[in-house]
Amino acid sequence: MFKGSMAALITPFTAKGEVDYAAFQQLVDWHAAEGTDAVVCCGTTGEAPTLSFEEQLNIFKTALDVSNKRIPIIAGTGTYDTRKTVETTTRAKELGVEGCLVVVPYYNRPTPEGCLAHYAEVSKVGLPTIVYHHPGRTGIRLSAEVLAEIGKMPSIVAIKEASGGLELIQEIRQISDIPLLSGDDTLAYGMMEMGAVGVVSIVANLIPKEWKEMVWSFLEGNRERAKKLDLYYSDLVHSMVLENNPQCVKYAVSLLGKCQPYFRLPLVQPREATKLAILKAMTQIITVGNYDFASEPQCN
Repeated sequence: MFKGSMAALITPFTAKGEVDYAAFQQLVDWHAAEGTDAVVCCGTTGEAPTLSFEEQLNIFKTALDVSNKRIPIIAGTGTYDTRKTVETTTRAKELGVEGCLVVVPYYNRPTPEGCLAHYAEVSKVGLPTIVYHHPGRTGIRLSAEVLAEIGKMPSIVAIKEASGGLELIQEIRQISDIPLLSGDDTLAYGMMEMGAVGVVSIVANLIPKEWKEMVWSFLEGNRERAKKLDLYYSDLVHSMVLENNPQCVKYAVSLLGKCQPYFRLPLVQPREATKLAILKAMTQIITVGNYDFASEPQCN
């Protein structure tokens, strides 16, 4: 159902710490115009843990209004509280989003049985659901067998895999045909080689059209072109994870003039050395200040 290059969208804030809805509207409109295959709102990159329930719903509604069916809206609705996750997912469905992203419950670290029960309740809502597996964020690494079992549940349409390696995606593919999405831009090409059908991307916040070209070049069989593009954007991709996401990508988007570099604590702006590394990586591809991308990457 969900395939290709999906942007894990940032949430812009004002200097006073309020959601900058004007900047957010422009971002959604830009991604629709650039051809991004879907946007995820209020995920990790969108600083979801710092957003109130009302802010999340307003963000979902704003995205839907701006997109006007031009681009699918995926709502980040997962928390470590099953009841709250179900409530947020239900409201998101009522608003009309095309799907939701539900992270494995974090901090309270339930057992595999608890995770199965969690997703069983979420699946009852009936909204197409992407399971987000990120052990580094949640403290829980589920086995391929458990993820495959979750993938059999009604409404579960894909697994976003971000365990930091390629082993688990290979294990899942051997026992399940659930669609897999890369949750790590640095491993996107390798995951697609193992059967992933797309990427939920950080760097797509900066180069939506260009990153989509890399992904679809692979999916349409032009692996040589995809590999060249993956290598071409490698420095930029790696600069986005020099510090914990989304500190790097939001700062980078601010350099494009598309948001302000404001966060909600405890997130802060990147260190000066990181800022310089981001700027260096960006200026290899982007004319910062003019915001024009290279017309055709010279990948040879």
